[in-house]
Amino acid sequence: MRFCEEVLLQEFVSYSWLMRWDSLFDDLEAQLAEQSRAQLRDEIAENTRVERATAELSDSLARFRGTEISVKTVGRTEIRARLGPCATDYFCLETEIAQWVIRYQAVESIALPLSLGSASTGIRQAKTIRFSAVIRRMLRDRARCQIYGSHGQLIAEGTLGQVAKDFLVISTHQRDEYVRSSRPLNQLMIPLGSVGWIVSTTLN
Repeated sequence: MRFCEEVLLQEFVSYSWLMRWDSLFDDLEAQLAEQSRAQLRDEIAENTRVERATAELSDSLARFRGTEISVKTVGRTEIRARLGPCATDYFCLETEIAQWVIRYQAVESIALPLSLGSASTGIRQAKTIRFSAVIRRMLRDRARCQIYGSHGQLIAEGTLGQVAKDFLVISTHQRDEYVRSSRPLNQLMIPLGSVGWIVSTTLN
């Protein structure tokens, strides 16, 4: 009888130690898991801080491509239109009848929509396209253009005649007319560095 009691006692002690080891290892595993989760949260938070600190205007704005935004330029001009491609030093807007190419230096603020845009194709390619290359496209379209300076003032209105590396030439004419080769027009040479934005409008 005493032998049985000793055996039972040993089995109970062994079982107790087993329970203690299980509990200990469970606690250690829980602590390690919590440490891993905390470390992951810290890494995510740090990556978010770094990403926000190093974000560039063009990349941040490009996320809203395809949505309608409201832009306040210098000179108290407000433009509400759909956001197009965004490059390093300019971005594009468009409506059914007009297109804008706006340099960031001429912008006071941008009112963003609540949701991001759905169009993400060509974002990286757009960043590398120069401001002068976009203006040359307007030259090929022979559309009527208004050129505004970096301080918001209207510099000239007419039809583009030449877009060079660091300047453009515009033939001035009335707002409701196309340029006519038979009619002599004033021509203005404008350094690209003094341009704040250009708007191209189709005639009805």
